[in-house]
Amino acid sequence: MKRNNVLSWCLLVLGVLIAVLLTVNLAHGGVFVLEGLNGRDGVNGQNGKDGLDGRNGLDGQDGLDGQDGQNGKSAYELAVADGFEGSLHEWLLSLAVRGADGQDGQDGLDGADGADGTNGKDGVGVTNARVDSTGALLITLSDGTVLNAGYVGTGGGFSEAPDENGFYEVYETVVLNDLASSLYLRAEPDTTTEILFSVSRGDELLRVGDQKTPEGFSRFLYKDKICYARSKYFDVKYTYSGEIPTVNLPDSMMLTAGERAWFYTDQVVPALEDGLSVVYSYSGKGERVLQADSFAITPDEVGGGATLTVRVQTLDGGEVQTVTEKTVNVTVVERRDDLALKGILIGDSRISDNTIVSKLLADFPSLELLGTRQTASSGKMHEGRAAWSIDDYLTQPSKTVAGVVVENAFYNPETESFDFAYYMEKTGFDAPDFVVFNLGANDGFSKESVEKLSRLVASVQAYAASESLTIRILVFGEYRSPETGYCLAQSFTTDVWAMRQRQAAYFESLLEAFDGREEESVYLLATHAGINAWSDWHRSTTDAVDGDPVERIDDVIHLGTNGYYKEEAVLRAYLYGLFGGSTS
Repeated sequence: MKRNNVLSWCLLVLGVLIAVLLTVNLAHGGVFVLEGLNGRDGVNGQNGKDGLDGRNGLDGQDGLDGQDGQNGKSAYELAVADGFEGSLHEWLLSLAVRGADGQDGQDGLDGADGADGTNGKDGVGVTNARVDSTGALLITLSDGTVLNAGYVGTGGGFSEAPDENGFYEVYETVVLNDLASSLYLRAEPDTTTEILFSVSRGDELLRVGDQKTPEGFSRFLYKDKICYARSKYFDVKYTYSGEIPTVNLPDSMMLTAGERAWFYTDQVVPALEDGLSVVYSYSGKGERVLQADSFAITPDEVGGGATLTVRVQTLDGGEVQTVTEKTVNVTVVERRDDLALKGILIGDSRISDNTIVSKLLADFPSLELLGTRQTASSGKMHEGRAAWSIDDYLTQPSKTVAGVVVENAFYNPETESFDFAYYMEKTGFDAPDFVVFNLGANDGFSKESVEKLSRLVASVQAYAASESLTIRILVFGEYRSPETGYCLAQSFTTDVWAMRQRQAAYFESLLEAFDGREEESVYLLATHAGINAWSDWHRSTTDAVDGDPVERIDDVIHLGTNGYYKEEAVLRAYLYGLFGGSTS
């Protein structure tokens, strides 16, 4: 028994020692036991030698080059195929101001095994180009895009200073010179930017800007886009260095079938320099009358699709060159005297003098004119106020004219401004079908007044929107006073030349503000176009210097009866077209 106890005790001591050794071993990463169990690591053997590289395979043979595809027809070739008559030069210049809708793409050629190609998309054409009052050449495409071709001078003239990008304004036709047989036109004046076109020797381009440095760029209007290339590769073929005239007509107009409409050059192209001539053409059916200073149309086919083209030309080396051109879309409407309409005529003395108001009511027996004022002779209602400016309507609660206080029925004392909704609520009138604005003379034909007129128009639009109504807003154009023929007293007291310049510029501002807004039910009327220099004005017999009585124009602002009748005829055409439902 004693011996067994000693053995047990020894085994216990041995177990304790083993436990202690294991604990120490684990604390040191288990090296003692692992070394004891697995043995120490052997010495690393030497790395084997790298094998030799395999030989490169032989290059495969290059595939055969594919055949070049056939070049498609140019836009000019498509235009000729569709009936355009004229040189490439004439076509390019016509794009600068007008441009027709692009031609439908031709069907693609059948592939070897593929299906027929689909029709190409309609191209985008230039519908208009004009110089705005800041001097920028604005180019309108048929998809509604407006491109700014850069500054070309206030009123269409050329500036001697470059723009912020170093481009001098020019207006010239150029061709590639001997330095290049072909050249890329890019989206920006940089040779790394997107390539828009490639041009070849013989192609003509309209250049509208030139940096005029050895490595400088030119700005082009080409195939409806603004693009750039280095100037050194081009030679000038034709250049126009005078002021670019503005054609003072809206993009579209309405004419009444069977009624003669006149277009006087002094009104349509007011800044016509020596050496320039104006050519008119009308694509629709009807009588045409061409005179030295005017053009008349008597359309006889109701519907849309006709165009009136006004082209300004000059002779260069015996060749006729187009300086600028504008094409107006014409809709011919049917006369409808039975239309039952309500309207409001807002204006100055050219409304309150009764002529336009009375003539309109005579031509529309079912027309009801709304207003808080009456003509003195007939009692017809209107909202004309003699000597009132656009600013008066916008900001004044009343105005005293010739000792008489005249209230502004549109003035809201809470907003202290013109408020058409306030006017309608205050008067209790039924909503009108149309509103006419004939203002500007008493504002001195200023550009600032057009911005204020836009606020009057916006007030009518806001009321119509709030009532879920469609109210047509018709803005009268502004005619130019005659250059000569005034009575002596008036010619001494009026700077006729300066006033005529302001009148022409005023219509340019109206174009910027109101043209092309038919979708908003806003229409700019060319009421000025048919006003001539003599028979349409108020005249009286005065004593000349030698005592013989001579008939003279005695008013630089107001028309005579014949002139007002012409303006009323333009207004009627729009009322027939907008409410008669017989324009197609």
